[in-house]
Amino acid sequence: MTSGGRVAADEQVPRRRQRRSTYVVAAVVVVATAALGTATFVGRDTVKSDQLLVSFGLMLIPPLVGAVVALAFGRRLIRRLPRTTGADPATKRQVAQVLRDGSTDDPRLDALARSEARSRVRQRWLLVLFTAGFLSQLPPLVSPVRPFTRVLAVLLLLLWGGAAWYRWRGLREARRYLTGPPSQP
Repeated sequence: MTSGGRVAADEQVPRRRQRRSTYVVAAVVVVATAALGTATFVGRDTVKSDQLLVSFGLMLIPPLVGAVVALAFGRRLIRRLPRTTGADPATKRQVAQVLRDGSTDDPRLDALARSEARSRVRQRWLLVLFTAGFLSQLPPLVSPVRPFTRVLAVLLLLLWGGAAWYRWRGLREARRYLTGPPSQP
């Protein structure tokens, strides 16, 4: 085995361990969620002791589906992350500053900023999601049901509104940067 093959084999071991630990954590979360859901129904005397296993099985379905979806889409999202994801914090700050300024003379920063800008444009659907979340909190805000519901609605309005504004600002910066000329070495 050559030294290059040995390095590749050594890099595969942590990835397998990391993947295995991800599956273990997902399984623990699924079982714990189902157990807590079953315990809630047992505590309310909704489930009889002879139906405990059936209730646990039914409570296992939603978190299991959620975990499978999260694991399947998580891998796809990780592959699509921009190159600045693994960069050091100083480089990330420089890329963010370049996007705010709209141009740079450094070709390396220009390439990273263009990659980040393309990623932001591809994720423009998040702006729609944040806006929908914001609009979904308007009915509880005007509903005279409970004061706590109104307080929670105001907090969620601030959260959704802030996230939508931040995403809109980043999308505007990204589009402006992509329309500019690329940096020349």
